Amino acid sequence: MMNQQQMGGQQLPPDFKLTDAREMLCECGNNTFMDGVRFRKVSRLLTGNSIDSVIPVQVFLCTACGKAFNEMLPDELQETKIIK
Repeated sequence: MMNQQQMGGQQLPPDFKLTDAREMLCECGNNTFMDGVRFRKVSRLLTGNSIDSVIPVQVFLCTACGKAFNEMLPDELQETKIIK
């Protein structure tokens, strides 16, 4: 059973089944991911601290192609796709 954090903090109905959920796939079609971390540096001038701050950002990497799963990134880090 998934906990609230794994569900994005959302409550699901008690009769929910995983078979009712849509599978999430990488652009390459793979459905298996592994944990990764990206680091973002924040200037000390913005934070008022004496040194720069480092923020770890959890990412999910495709086990087939290695790309970060864009759909699960924070909005500010998502790559925008240009539709041609």
